[in-house]
Amino acid sequence: MLIFAKVMQKKISLIYFFLTILFVASLHAQSNIPMDTASNAPTLFYQEGKASYYSNSLHGRRTASGEKYNKKKLTAAHLTLPLGTRVKVTNKKTGKWVIVTINDRGPYSKKYIIDLSYRAAKHLCMTQGSGYARIVIEEQPKKDQPWPQKHVPEPAGQGLQK
Repeated sequence: MLIFAKVMQKKISLIYFFLTILFVASLHAQSNIPMDTASNAPTLFYQEGKASYYSNSLHGRRTASGEKYNKKKLTAAHLTLPLGTRVKVTNKKTGKWVIVTINDRGPYSKKYIIDLSYRAAKHLCMTQGSGYARIVIEEQPKKDQPWPQKHVPEPAGQGLQK
């Protein structure tokens, strides 16, 4: 009788093992998106962290893109985003946002994920106090037409676009 119980226990263990494998395999199969319904749209970049801003002493120096840093423009430095990428940067505390163009590489401190121009930082209320802000970066879709030269928030006080 003892041998029969051990044999049955092994069979139950094997059945449990195979049922577990089947369950995991079915979960994996359900998580895959069928190719005919998969979207061809590119995934836009999203990142959260801390932002810093350029020192005024860097005004006029060359950036990684070759253009001169202008503290009055809406630009930023990021380590990995392609130069020319437009991103929306939102201050998590105030809700204010600004759209900047990546034209430089940096920041090289592990504490920060983006360096903003003085104008962008001022709009996000970073220039008083600690000099940094907790932010969200969201890549903006490419537009066929260049951005207008006016930088007018819409509605007033909510955001700033290039």
